Amino acid sequence: MAPKIWDVLSESKRIIHAQPRHYLTLSLIFLLPVSFLSLLYQIILKQLQQPPANSTTIIYVSLLFIIISSIFTYGAIITITYSVFHAFFNRPIKLKEAIKSISTSFFPLLATNIVIFTVIFFVFFLLFLLFALVFFLITYLGHVDVQTNPYFLAIYYMVLMLVLFPLVIYLVINLSLVKTIVVVESCWGFEPLKTSWKLVKGMKRLILSIILLFGFLQGILSWISGYSWVLIFIISPILAILSLYSIAVYPVLYIYCKQKHGELAEVEFGDKIKDEANLSLIPV
Repeated sequence: MAPKIWDVLSESKRIIHAQPRHYLTLSLIFLLPVSFLSLLYQIILKQLQQPPANSTTIIYVSLLFIIISSIFTYGAIITITYSVFHAFFNRPIKLKEAIKSISTSFFPLLATNIVIFTVIFFVFFLLFLLFALVFFLITYLGHVDVQTNPYFLAIYYMVLMLVLFPLVIYLVINLSLVKTIVVVESCWGFEPLKTSWKLVKGMKRLILSIILLFGFLQGILSWISGYSWVLIFIISPILAILSLYSIAVYPVLYIYCKQKHGELAEVEFGDKIKDEANLSLIPV
């Protein structure tokens, strides 16, 4: 029986509450700056887009934001994933060890994300070529006048979105464990993609629920913060804590997925099972 969303959330909460100072420090170092910058960037971007808009300034500001936020986000993902994974097996690590893990996982994670971007780019590029060909065949060979058929474009774009949206969700779910695999298994490139694709089988509903839950909550907070500069300072810490949990759930998910597929050695669960008479934390 697959674990429920509450099992994953409660286990993540248990791990974080077992070392509150450790995860609070990581949040202050990595997640709070990212949360503050992301909310600040939204307001700055709105102001820059007001006429007369300067496209060069917008590009430079966007690039600077992407670089800075990526560095802090990678640091957060690596340190929190590394900490949660070891804490799950009652092997809590110190802050120094967590920070040190960045040196071994940063560039593999960066390289793997480049691979993902490349694969997704080619998939969508080929898909858009296919839709462009269909559009050409309908309009030119089928003698359909777009100007005299206003509903044609609406239907065409609707069909396009009906194909693209499920595809995006499908890719996000199947690649959801990639970052955790890079950090935990010290691999990079196509291997984490293949491993994630294999591990999520039978757990896709659970993963989708978690993605939608945190995506909805983070979206609401980002939307609220856009109304005032003051709200940025209030919501940034809340968003940072929410981001902490959204990162922490994936190492737990990874362990549950490995256990479901029978790929976890008994010795890895040994310490945890000895300390807990109730095995309900590891659904089977």
